[in-house]
Amino acid sequence: MKLPSFQHAVGFSVADALCLFLLSTTLERENYSKALHEHFNLVFPGRSVSYEYVARTANTLENNGFLLSRTEGRKKIFRITEKGKSRLQEYKNIYALRFNEVSTVIDRFYSFLTQNGPLPQAVIEPLHKDFRSFISKLLSVKDVVRFMALRLSLNRRSFHMAEVQEQLNILFGWSPSNGYLYNIAREMEETNLLVGFWPDERRTVRKLYKTDESEQFYIIVSASLTERITQVRSYLHYIIKMV
Repeated sequence: MKLPSFQHAVGFSVADALCLFLLSTTLERENYSKALHEHFNLVFPGRSVSYEYVARTANTLENNGFLLSRTEGRKKIFRITEKGKSRLQEYKNIYALRFNEVSTVIDRFYSFLTQNGPLPQAVIEPLHKDFRSFISKLLSVKDVVRFMALRLSLNRRSFHMAEVQEQLNILFGWSPSNGYLYNIAREMEETNLLVGFWPDERRTVRKLYKTDESEQFYIIVSASLTERITQVRSYLHYIIKMV
């Protein structure tokens, strides 16, 4: 098994999560495939995998010298090797900082949406640029933008998309690109979630305000985002324990 490059690691695939899980779990104590499968699906409910996939991944790790197995009855029991411990440390070196920084942003979203969790710091540090693309792997950035835009529309007579970006940066330390923000704004106008107008002939700042559909859709997108944030937060916190 080749350790992923940083670029590939940013996506942190199910295969990455499973390999890290198998190495970390068998470091604590040896275990067999079925129990490892059940435990993985229990702690990663959003990353459900088949028993065959877990067994195949464990066998691959064994073939590469990271796990060792013995047979007890019909059970194949795995334990980590010294080579596996070194590989686990390599995973930790790659992932620890990135997951901690990204988890901080997710915690801010969770606290804001649910009014639970630790209070955010007075000064919000921006997410490191090397980790920004990882957010789009975890969340629906479209829902984040729609949530904040609709929230502003319900609390102000009018607003513009630069204020959406400003609010995301102030509250969470992260926001998507300008281009993406304005693409979502156009889409929201086309679907009558917002109405826009140019206040003068210069057409430099497009003002936006709510429609009859804004409040109802705000409730929907807020609930969807909260559910996703809660799931992702749980997943990240477990990963952080392993790294």
